[in-house]
Amino acid sequence: MSEFQQNVAQQTTVEVTTGKRRQHFTAGMIKWILNEAESSEWQSRLSQRCQSLSLEAKNLGNLPSESQRKGRAALKAAPAAVLYWLGIYTGFFWIIPGAAIGVIGSYFISESIYDIFKAGKDARFYRTFLHYLLRMENADGVISPEELASLRSIIEFIPAPAEEKQQWLEAIESPDGYQKLEPSRRLSDKEKEHILSGCWGLALCDGSADSEREIFAKFGEELAVASEKLVKIQQNMEAKLARHAFLVEETARITAILHPALLEQSGAAAEILQLVSLKPIAKEEWQRRIDMIPANNAGEISRPVDTESARPILLASMLLAKYLATPEQQICINETFQTVCLESGLKDELAPITEEISQALSAI
Repeated sequence: MSEFQQNVAQQTTVEVTTGKRRQHFTAGMIKWILNEAESSEWQSRLSQRCQSLSLEAKNLGNLPSESQRKGRAALKAAPAAVLYWLGIYTGFFWIIPGAAIGVIGSYFISESIYDIFKAGKDARFYRTFLHYLLRMENADGVISPEELASLRSIIEFIPAPAEEKQQWLEAIESPDGYQKLEPSRRLSDKEKEHILSGCWGLALCDGSADSEREIFAKFGEELAVASEKLVKIQQNMEAKLARHAFLVEETARITAILHPALLEQSGAAAEILQLVSLKPIAKEEWQRRIDMIPANNAGEISRPVDTESARPILLASMLLAKYLATPEQQICINETFQTVCLESGLKDELAPITEEISQALSAI
């Protein structure tokens, strides 16, 4: 890297505080837990998600760009190619070691090619995703605060470099910002479904006007998705938003039980809940709802957690409570959490999971 490139890199590096990293991990982990609540495999994937999000939080503000990721993958491919050809050459004289070296080399070459492809694929998908979200945002000619909050929340958890995120954040402030993001037409059916689901979720933020329904149908035509599939995507997204809203409300309620001092930190809690919600709610509104929790729970403080959703709600509540609590308050939170888990019959099952999440949060 030249001296000029080093100076540019230093100028574009965004300084991120420890508090911001902890907030990113907490909100991202809670959002993932609640989003995956209906999946039968979410617990088996939780550990991997916890580790990857922890690493992402630690590198926040210093994530490599698409070109940097491709460059690193290409550098990894160079010695791999040497190993591969060394294996072929050695094989002429000594078959077994030669074959072993060749296999190792070919493995690293294929891995490097995959890294290069994945870097481009991720960037391509994110650009396309944001292109359509921005068009949906401007469908009715009005950019509502709720729509902007939703887009900011989405961008917050895209694993992309800080400078790219900043460009996207600037783009969403402009009605024609989507024109700066060229969409890809090489999308899988799953990617198309993700894009359309995100667009419809954004449309629901302000009531899904006729203009938004029309442009959503147009997106379906552009992406070659059948009208029957579009209707199913809309229905699934509407049901998911309603379900997710319930899970977030329950998370706030149980957090108040685990952490009675929640009222003193309602601002910090509201920021997390605002990031977590699929259908965004203003921070001030979240603070008002948090202030109402003690009064609402006065006669039902021991009301049990919804059985079907007990696991994700308890994990999300525990994480939010520990994020907000001081070291002295952690002991009481742990004791209360164990009591609630015991009453729900989940103490032994959730103990190792909560320990792993707590350690990850403490290490950031």
